[in-house]
Amino acid sequence: MTKWAVGIVIFILVIAGVIYGIYQKNDYDFNDTTVEYTILQTWEMPEELREISGIYWLGDERIACIQDEDGYIFIYDLKTSRIVDKYKFAGSGDYEAITSLNDEFWVVESNGTLFNIKDLKGIEEDAVEIKLDFEYRNNIEGLAASKQGNLWLIVKERNLDNRGDYRGIYAFDPETRNLDKTPVLKINFNDPAFDRLRTNNPRQLIRPSDMSFHPETNELYVLDAEFQKLLILKPSGKIKELHLLDPEKFTQPEGICFSPSGRMFISNEALGGPANIIELKFDKNQDF
Repeated sequence: MTKWAVGIVIFILVIAGVIYGIYQKNDYDFNDTTVEYTILQTWEMPEELREISGIYWLGDERIACIQDEDGYIFIYDLKTSRIVDKYKFAGSGDYEAITSLNDEFWVVESNGTLFNIKDLKGIEEDAVEIKLDFEYRNNIEGLAASKQGNLWLIVKERNLDNRGDYRGIYAFDPETRNLDKTPVLKINFNDPAFDRLRTNNPRQLIRPSDMSFHPETNELYVLDAEFQKLLILKPSGKIKELHLLDPEKFTQPEGICFSPSGRMFISNEALGGPANIIELKFDKNQDF
């Protein structure tokens, strides 16, 4: 190899190293932060749910769970710590979140396809499939039912307008089957709450993995699985609170749900250990 060629290789490696440093450096250490929550209980998931991605509270200590790869809704009983039933709504895919609206269930795939399941006790694979105007590059990971009677979906990667200064949340009306392409809410990357992270890298600021409305406050909780954190949003989209989650406990937080009384649950995919569901509560009298 000539000196000229060697020089080019070295130059490319240096540039690559600089780019990697810009986009991957994590300027905060969780061990230097104050833990703002208490873990109440942890349930280890069976092998069928090692890829658990979305959860929804059913009542009577039961949680509906989906996993990334297979089109099943699993009913997990917290009292007995086991799967007590399952419902097949589709074949293999990349399923990310589950919610319920007007007593019907909805599951979203990462490409923006919605599955409407009328009755978990009905005929299997009887779901209505609705393809929305999203692409794989948008990467839909979160789904929540609003009190306005529509479904909110959040992108993990790219907004519909291709702007890169926020993460967008979009509203879908199940009655008209209309997707509003103007975000109903924006998580702006210049929000002062992100100053705590000491980085300008959008990838580290927020890459949503799921979201859910608190049943009592109606505040929207947005989860991040890659750089483990939880945002609580005001109705304007402004961040009210930003909570860092211990990456040793919340290895890959992919799903969040609440009971009607406000109990909070987060599901973690298997990563260096079994998948789990964790019940936690935030400690009071914290300064944010």
